[in-house]
Amino acid sequence: MDFKSVKESNSRILSGLLYVILGLGIAVAADATKAVDKNAPATARPKIKSRGAVPGDELFREIKVHHFTLEISKASMDNLRRDPRLFVPADVTVDGQTWKQVAVHLKGAAGSFRGVDDKPALTLSFGKFTPNQTFYGLKKIHLNNSVQDGSFMCELICGEMYREVGIPAARTTFATVRINQRFHGFYVLKEGFEKELLGLFYKKPNGNLYDGGFCQDINAPLQKDCGDGPNDYSDVAGLLAATRENDAEKRWEKINKKLDVDRFLSFMVLQNLTWDWDGYVMKPNNYRVYFNPEDGKAMILPHGMDQMFWEPNGNFMGPINGLLAQVIMRAPQGRSLYQQRYQQIFTNLFQVQRWTNRVVELGAIVKTALAQMDKNYARDYQGQINRLRDLIAGRAASLSKQLDFPPPQPLAFDNGVARLRGWKPGDESGSSQFETKTIDDRKTLYIRAQRETSGSWRKEVLLPAGHYRFEAVAKCSNIKAISDEKGAGAGIRISGTEKPRANALEGTSDWKPLQFEFEVTEPSMEVILVCELRAKQGEVWFDISSLKLVKLK
Repeated sequence: MDFKSVKESNSRILSGLLYVILGLGIAVAADATKAVDKNAPATARPKIKSRGAVPGDELFREIKVHHFTLEISKASMDNLRRDPRLFVPADVTVDGQTWKQVAVHLKGAAGSFRGVDDKPALTLSFGKFTPNQTFYGLKKIHLNNSVQDGSFMCELICGEMYREVGIPAARTTFATVRINQRFHGFYVLKEGFEKELLGLFYKKPNGNLYDGGFCQDINAPLQKDCGDGPNDYSDVAGLLAATRENDAEKRWEKINKKLDVDRFLSFMVLQNLTWDWDGYVMKPNNYRVYFNPEDGKAMILPHGMDQMFWEPNGNFMGPINGLLAQVIMRAPQGRSLYQQRYQQIFTNLFQVQRWTNRVVELGAIVKTALAQMDKNYARDYQGQINRLRDLIAGRAASLSKQLDFPPPQPLAFDNGVARLRGWKPGDESGSSQFETKTIDDRKTLYIRAQRETSGSWRKEVLLPAGHYRFEAVAKCSNIKAISDEKGAGAGIRISGTEKPRANALEGTSDWKPLQFEFEVTEPSMEVILVCELRAKQGEVWFDISSLKLVKLK
């Protein structure tokens, strides 16, 4: 089949004004240790050299659709059914060229994993069973099933943004996949986190690279993927120690020695600008940690960007749940630098016409390919193009208004009490109904779970150092609570808390008081107050007149 192709908008991934402003980047090494099919061969084969100047350049410089056929034996298919993470051998033919004995296993987490007989996401490691074999100069690639991104474009577009500001993000293009005699459909082709990618950003690609794991921060056990650095996790321990320094000035000094703060600020901005609700800053999830051997500084790298721009009106200052991001935002100079960097990136990178045109351009490639498979699918796909284009335009419009506002002023207290107005809804899951309702002669903030939800009303306040109590009165009906690291059912808290809140409403309850105490240890700190519902079903009403903040000392 012939498919249209198009040049990438940036001819070199290290070009552009922002890259000059914001600095250089990263590198990594080697494969993570994985289970291996015992039937895999150990015979060496000649290395297939890349014809491009940069590893992978020939594959990614032009966005088009590549056609993959994987030949996997019946025994190995059975192995994948029993153990999807097991590497099995496959002969892989791409656009008529064949790579022998490629190591293949299934990939994906809770939302994206599919079995080998469905539409599996795949990792292909070309040199694991066949030493020195590469794919256009790359050791590893991924074939993502994109079941959580009907546009197939989010990872590609967001990756272009990250690379333009000097942050390593995997290059991507498109593919179709056939396993044996079965056609599995349209995929996103993505390079792995290897030194071929990271060496484009860092002079030395042999530092330690860690996988952040599933829904956990850097204070949880991390898996070391590769690197010639220490094996005792002392690099991670040093980074964590900097975050735990109690003295604010010393903490800022220490974090700047252990974290590439300049680059991390750009990372934080793009996590918010693209509304990566499932990424490090907001979740934390979907990230890698790399330690640059030249200066020992860590950097967080983006991963799994398939659910982007969901909330066009999301606040440019939050939510902030990743530990390192919290440390930055707790420091007045960190908040100031973040706001400055946001203005820079929004002005110089996020021009709405550029990116909506990119959506139309890439969407035409995908639509042409889908039309070869299913004309009805291709016709319906136009809605995905329109949706992503509108989300990006909406995000740009919202941010333009938000960034035009004056800096926040400290919350005003009257005899130690501040009444709280100006709440805004926020929904990580997209499954909540929000309204302001009157019930029992009370004006309320209302949330209803339409399915499993983590919906909330939020308000940002700027507070001086002190001890505070957040108060509310609420009632609920028919709540079937979910419980996680933030709390259960309906309740109140502040964003970024490390322990689940103790206050919780479940089932059906009449009006009850809720309280949440917290400390502000910085001279000045922005805090996000949260009235939320974490439930599979049910509804809650928060009495607006009861919402207040009390300064205890």
